[in-house]
Amino acid sequence: MAKNVSRAAWNTVYEKGLVDVLLEHKDNPKFKSQNGWTAEGWNNITNKFNERYPLAHYSKQQMQDKDKELKSHYKAVRDSRKESGVGWNDSLCMIVAEPELWEKLILAHPKVAKYQKKPFPLYYSLEALHEGSVATGDLNFTYTQQMPPPSFIPVRPLNAPPGGPLAAPPSGPLATAFGSATAHSNRSTSEQSHSPLHPNTNPFSMDFQEISNEAQSGHVEGGNGRKRKQSQIGAAIESFVDFKRSATSKTLEGIEEVSMEKCLDKLDRIDGFTDEDRSYAMEVFESAINREVFMKSKNHNARLLWLKRKISACRALTTIM
Repeated sequence: MAKNVSRAAWNTVYEKGLVDVLLEHKDNPKFKSQNGWTAEGWNNITNKFNERYPLAHYSKQQMQDKDKELKSHYKAVRDSRKESGVGWNDSLCMIVAEPELWEKLILAHPKVAKYQKKPFPLYYSLEALHEGSVATGDLNFTYTQQMPPPSFIPVRPLNAPPGGPLAAPPSGPLATAFGSATAHSNRSTSEQSHSPLHPNTNPFSMDFQEISNEAQSGHVEGGNGRKRKQSQIGAAIESFVDFKRSATSKTLEGIEEVSMEKCLDKLDRIDGFTDEDRSYAMEVFESAINREVFMKSKNHNARLLWLKRKISACRALTTIM
C-alpha cells in the first residue's frame, strides 16, 4: 500500500497548492522547528490542503513525498544557476545554457535534466520556502530601470537674511539617516507601482518635486510674509493629499472581489464537466480576470465555450510539462 501511496497523481495546480499551504505554515514555530516540520505541522498542512482541494484526497505521506521531491528539484536548479556560463530567464523561470554546457549540468545535478526544455514556475516560491527569503534577482538577465533618488533641496534658514547662504546637505549621522529614508522611499514606491489596482501608477505617490519647486520659487520674506507663504504651501499639500485619498477610495469602491469559492460553487451547478476538468478549472480561476469573466458573462453558452477552451489549454500545458 505504501508503494501505491507514493505514486499519487499530482498536477501543476496541486503542486502549487501544496507549496502555498507550506508557505502559510512555515513561520509558525508550532508547525516548523529548526529540525523541520513537526507532526502537528504536517497534520495541519494535510487537512488544510484537502479542504482547499477536496478532489485530491492526498495523505500526509503523499504530501511529504511531494515536498521532498520539489525541494530536490529546487536545489538542482538553484545550484545549476551558480555554474559558470549558465543564464537564467526570469520571466519563464528557465535555465539558459548551451547544449554542451547542459551535459555538464546534468552530470553534476541529474534532477535538472527535467528542466532543460521546460520552465520551473515554482522556483521563487520554493526559494521563499527553503531559503527563508524572496528572490533577489542577482542572477537575472532582466533589466529594471532605477529612478535616481530625490536630490536634497537646499533651504534657506528661517532666520537667515535674504541673499544669505543656503543650508548645506546633511552630513555625518544625519546623512546616513537621510540616505536610508530615501532608499526606503524608493522601495515603497517601486512596490506600490506594481499594485494590482493600477499596474503602472501609484495612487498614493505625491509629486513632491512640484511642491518643492513651488516652495523654492517664492521669495522668502520676513515676518508675516514668510508665515503667509508657509501657510499657503501647507494648505496646498493638505489639499493634494485629500485629493489623492479621495481618488484612491473611489478606485477601491469600484472593484468587486470575485472569489475562487464563488466560481467553484457556480461551476458545481453546471453539468458536462468531469472531476479532471474541475481540477483544471481551479488553475484557470487563479487569475482574477478569469474569475471576473466567468462570473459576469451574461451569455451562458459563450461562457461554457470560453471555460472549455481555457481548460483545454491548461491540459495541453500540463502534458507538455
